[in-house]
Amino acid sequence: MTQNPVIFIIFSMLAMCFGWGIRGSAIGGEKGAMLPGAFMGIMCVWYTGSELLMDNVFLFAAACALGYFYGGMEPYASTMALILHHDKPRYNPPMGYLALAFKGTIWGGLGSAFLGISFSAMSGVVYKWYDFVIFFALVPLSQEIGYRIFNTPYDPEHGRMPKIGFSEDSREEWGRNVVIIAELLIMMVVRRDIFSIIMWLGGMLFGAIGWVIGIGLYDRECHPLKNGKRMFGKLDELDIIDGWKMMELVQGLAQGFGISVAFVLGWPLAKEKMADAEANGALWHPVPQNVDTILSWIFCALIILTIFLFIIPYRRNGNKITRAFGEVDMNIVEVLERPCYMVFPLALIMLGSTTMASIICCFTMYYVIAQHDGLERYWDYKGIKFIRIFLILVGAVLLAIQAIRGYTLWETWIFYCVGYLIFEFFFMFRPKLVKENREKTKTAGQFIASFGCSSTVYPTYLVMMTALLIFGGIYFK
Repeated sequence: MTQNPVIFIIFSMLAMCFGWGIRGSAIGGEKGAMLPGAFMGIMCVWYTGSELLMDNVFLFAAACALGYFYGGMEPYASTMALILHHDKPRYNPPMGYLALAFKGTIWGGLGSAFLGISFSAMSGVVYKWYDFVIFFALVPLSQEIGYRIFNTPYDPEHGRMPKIGFSEDSREEWGRNVVIIAELLIMMVVRRDIFSIIMWLGGMLFGAIGWVIGIGLYDRECHPLKNGKRMFGKLDELDIIDGWKMMELVQGLAQGFGISVAFVLGWPLAKEKMADAEANGALWHPVPQNVDTILSWIFCALIILTIFLFIIPYRRNGNKITRAFGEVDMNIVEVLERPCYMVFPLALIMLGSTTMASIICCFTMYYVIAQHDGLERYWDYKGIKFIRIFLILVGAVLLAIQAIRGYTLWETWIFYCVGYLIFEFFFMFRPKLVKENREKTKTAGQFIASFGCSSTVYPTYLVMMTALLIFGGIYFK
């Protein structure tokens, strides 16, 4: 029996709101987008009320997490400038709104489509094993073709730019995902996967709506209204309201609403397909267990090894090795890293690999933020070497636990709610920033104002975190 749909929709919105906000604060990009995706996958499984699906919840959480990874590859800050930069020649709100809505459809649509397909696949009656082998084998080539068709040439110095573009100073990559969406749609239509199409439509539509509403609020918060006043009055004058964060929270709310409503509408179709699996007490798993385990840990090793590709470019001591690596090399590193997340692991997950799914949802979710902070955000700490050693040791312990017994849903939920915030607080309240805020307090005359928008953003996070922990404590503990 399904759970209460109203509670499901409300807490899906809350989980996506929290996850999307933390994504923008703690890590960003494609790796940060995995957090709201994992939240959404867990919530959908909870709604089904199925013990079988709850026992395999990481399959669906990982599918949605890695689905959102795809959309996170697309830069959007330069596109936002078309709306936010009122005094620049590039100011073009209609184009900006259209472009962000377009990018929102891609991002939300990919995450929700992969989530829907994971449910259909696990029924064992919709897809064949070779559907996913063929699809994921073609992903790198398909993405390169899409990039070449839609996002090249890119040579702003000589005026050679793509025919369709939403940025003048940033390389775009949305063409990669347009081709992936087209292939997903073909696969869903051929296999008559109506449920996944409904999921795709919900994520696509509200991915666009979230962007449009979010950037609209951000624009109004940034600039004086027609009457000359600020949207939030004195709070804006004191820089206590963070318009960017408000935009991200709205995006999370919108996508949480759209995907959860689509799931409620489409679940009867998916449940019907899941009848045989429920009767047999087992989900689809065409790969032999021993092969699955070996491949899962091989791909886990590849994910771990990607950190060593990043170490040299991120060194800050200016030696000869460092100078040999420039921006182009960094882009190459990122391209080499992507298949280690969104091709091999996701292919195994769609083939029912609970081992790979658990590795993605538990260890990898720690790994991506530890990598990000240890190599990027914490680099100017005096004790950075010791911090990195500590992060590596914690990762080793978590990996050992992963190999020995794995993690429960409740343990994972706690990490999603609390772990990312711990990394964030460690960065935001570092000694250097605390010292700067003390100096501001002396001159600003108001203690809260010295912390700026952090004084509103982090209490908001804490409230949402508390609500999600209570929810998890009731249903997942």
